[in-house]
Amino acid sequence: MVNYKEALNKSRVKRVLGVIIAMLALCSIAISLLKFLYWGLDDGSKLGSALSEPVKRIISIIYENTQFLNVLWNYSPIPNHLDLINIDNLYFFLTYAVLFIGAALKASGDKLAKRLAKIREQIEDQLIKESMSGNTARSRKEIEDSVEIPNTSIFTQFQQLYVAPIVTAVVAGILLKLAGF
Repeated sequence: MVNYKEALNKSRVKRVLGVIIAMLALCSIAISLLKFLYWGLDDGSKLGSALSEPVKRIISIIYENTQFLNVLWNYSPIPNHLDLINIDNLYFFLTYAVLFIGAALKASGDKLAKRLAKIREQIEDQLIKESMSGNTARSRKEIEDSVEIPNTSIFTQFQQLYVAPIVTAVVAGILLKLAGF
């Protein structure tokens, strides 16, 4: 159990960390997919080279304009759809899982913030009630310190952590099969 101020700080930290983690994972996944397209489209034939040339140019332009993400460009794994037991695929799926963990962390912080907003309204109502009764009113800080809020975990969000990644992976797999990969 934590008090109101601690829960407020926890909510802020969860939301900020969730956004940072999810954005980094999303950028890494996007870069991995761009690298996959760059290296995977050209099958060596003249037709394959001709069809992949515009895509390679677009990816090169994206690479040149996102040099601030150079670490991600250097270390993002290139998934290999032909060899599923490849170590790069493992790193790609780990990054994919981190994306959903970041989203769950952000959602947990948002949920806690909503709960705290309701508690803040109740604290203000309590302050008004105590001031109207004429008794020695407690201060806002005393009321906030007396409120205990149970800890919440990101792992209670079953849909975001377990169902959403699987559904997204299945849809992406179907789209890749339809695209001919």
